[in-house]
Amino acid sequence: MNFKKYCITTGLRAFFLSLLAISLWSIPTMAIGSMFIVVPIITLIFLWLWYSKKSPLPEKASEIFLPIFLVFSYYMCVWSAVFGLSNYSFDSTLFNGVFFILTIPYFVVNLLFDFSGDFSFFPFLNVLITTITMLTIITTCKIVKKNIIFDKKAIIYVVIFTFLSGIAVFQHYDRSVKILSRDFQVERIQDEINLYEYRPFSHSDKIDSKLKQLNEPPTISFTENYPKLDGATAAYPVYSAIAQELYSGLDEASAEYYVACSKTDMAYERLINGEIDIFFGAQPSSQQIEMAKEKGIDIVLTPLAKEAFVFFVNKDNPVDSLTLAQIQDIYQKKITHWNNVGGNKERIMPFQRPENSGSQTIMVAMVMRDKTLPAPILEEFAAGMGGVINQVAEYRNYSSAIGYSFRYFATGMKPNDNIKLLAIDEIFPTVENIRNGTYPFTVDVYAITATSTNKNTEKLIQWILSEQGQNFIEDSGYVKI
Repeated sequence: MNFKKYCITTGLRAFFLSLLAISLWSIPTMAIGSMFIVVPIITLIFLWLWYSKKSPLPEKASEIFLPIFLVFSYYMCVWSAVFGLSNYSFDSTLFNGVFFILTIPYFVVNLLFDFSGDFSFFPFLNVLITTITMLTIITTCKIVKKNIIFDKKAIIYVVIFTFLSGIAVFQHYDRSVKILSRDFQVERIQDEINLYEYRPFSHSDKIDSKLKQLNEPPTISFTENYPKLDGATAAYPVYSAIAQELYSGLDEASAEYYVACSKTDMAYERLINGEIDIFFGAQPSSQQIEMAKEKGIDIVLTPLAKEAFVFFVNKDNPVDSLTLAQIQDIYQKKITHWNNVGGNKERIMPFQRPENSGSQTIMVAMVMRDKTLPAPILEEFAAGMGGVINQVAEYRNYSSAIGYSFRYFATGMKPNDNIKLLAIDEIFPTVENIRNGTYPFTVDVYAITATSTNKNTEKLIQWILSEQGQNFIEDSGYVKI
């Protein structure tokens, strides 16, 4: 027989045709649960059964399985390289671009993996297809009574098969067990704040309310034309308390129309669209500024308090302070283990927030500055600030994670005994260091206006800037300007 022709024919079948059949069968069977695997595999078996019966095969096992193992090795090497270089991130351009191109025969299966956001089943599927192909060929040879000589060279294939499969298993372990598993014995609390606890006029007895109260009658009060307020979660307790103290004549139901907490991204949109009068929170992101410019709207920022943008780690982490450069390198994945910054030999899990959230905006503008902030892998992402705190507190490798938030949120609204705030360049985010500006990541909390025509909007802002307003701001947990 022509061994070269056999290798080309069998190799193309293993590399393309069989996998194409697997992909195409995935479409009608993916909605049938377990049949998503069973039907394509049965199809694969029949394809190789037919091929083995109709085609002349070499006598030696090493020659029979050579093209199949070359194809297996190719796909496993592509997987290991892409998975490793992407730092286990299925959202990376390597997966969404390079991997799709290099594994085209898996295109439908890859689309399903991409839709689920998890490609980790790919190497297992490759091992399964290769194993079934080999077993089908061996079984067919037994049926047609064709002798296979299992020569010593075949052992090399077994070693290759085991080695490449072992790499995939290790990568899966490194990602899913060693780094990402949680210890459910560690304190667990709700990911997000129960905003109802901070709603104005929601408690008939103010003693049970979490909102701060003035120690004296307010110097100003509104009985009509109440400014509509919205903003960041971390600012909600403050502007909600302000409304409760200054908005006379409202109750819990009517206050909902004037005081909301849509969170930063949505609240900015509402401000730009003229749905609210004042936004309370951090500075706008570049995208939010651009959004306002496109609508011809000028955003006016009035600082009303000082706050600290803080980084925190698990309480068991021996690291107490980081430099700006170290934080930038950690989030750019240039520093990947804590022992590089004086900690234990553990891989760092740097958690991030969604784009255009208040804390992510500050992270990009104040911390990363002109440096690119890579997208986080799925397990390094938390939609809410409370989620970041819990992730850092709960992971099995206690000291492996790092996250960021605002001091008021992390210590006042969402306290957790399993985290500790880090110093930056040996300077801790204390009230005194925030007030005198020595803490490097001191930020302003703003009252931001855009299109308001309510005459009481400016009056409310001026009260916040007054002595009584500033004292109330500090009593609420922020640092007055």
